[in-house]
Amino acid sequence: MSLSYLSSSVNDAWRRKMENKLLSLGDTHIYIYSQNEADDVGKVSPQPDWEKRLDHLNNIGLRPIMWLMADDSPSLSSRPLSAHKAHNAEMVRRFDDKVDAYVIGLEVDEYWSSSAVAAMITHLKTLTDKPVAVHMTSKVGGHKKDISYYEHADIIFLQTGWVDEIGEKEFRKRVAEAIALGKPVVVAEYSLSSDSAKARRYGDIACEMGAVGTGNGRNVTACGQREVVQKKKPWYQRYEREIGVVGIAMASAFAVSYWDLPLTLNATESSLQIGVTKDFENSSVGVSLRDDGAVMGHYRFSF
Repeated sequence: MSLSYLSSSVNDAWRRKMENKLLSLGDTHIYIYSQNEADDVGKVSPQPDWEKRLDHLNNIGLRPIMWLMADDSPSLSSRPLSAHKAHNAEMVRRFDDKVDAYVIGLEVDEYWSSSAVAAMITHLKTLTDKPVAVHMTSKVGGHKKDISYYEHADIIFLQTGWVDEIGEKEFRKRVAEAIALGKPVVVAEYSLSSDSAKARRYGDIACEMGAVGTGNGRNVTACGQREVVQKKKPWYQRYEREIGVVGIAMASAFAVSYWDLPLTLNATESSLQIGVTKDFENSSVGVSLRDDGAVMGHYRFSF
């Protein structure tokens, strides 16, 4: 439970063991609580030495993901939203340059409504440009099957249910359902044993399906990274600007030579406009073509 990393209930020897374990698994990030009152994972409350601890994590190659609320902490979750907004604002003020993302809470559908979650995410986004994620109980939309919880989130942190219980077919179904919602998906919770062969295999499946990250181990390094293959444009599209310029010049040259009209040229660093003008006693009229294909008429009247 790396979420306990900042708990005063654990010592530095435990932290070093946790760091080494995560690094040995090939992890690039670490999940950490900013507050928690449950003894099962260690009580957490903000301390003055956290900047130093987060700097250390970054230096060894573990980027923190800060979980702003814990489950099983009723005296914390029942506080007014204003108190949570104040807590979140303080975490951003102190640690925004030291974390990669925020998760608004662990299994938020256990203790908050979707409207409360929306209010806190909206507020948090006024304070930070870092991604804000939502994590719910097992399945897409959690036990309420309410996907409105995800509406304002940047990322879905999906809890699929333990793979030993649900099996591969159901695992694939739940990952696919989450990805179909159109937001990046971190398949964050699917195995109790992150270093088992089965956990790693399911992490690979999640990446293969399009997840952008995993929380309980995988074999593959890349996850959610796809090579972008750009189609080569036809030659006439690759040189459409040049063709346009040449066409303008040829049309203008014909007009000048056939009707003996004066040529006008306006050029900047990013555009070209060329055309002809006919003067009359108290006015003039002309037409020009731009290199983007637009045709422009020009009129001048003198009184």
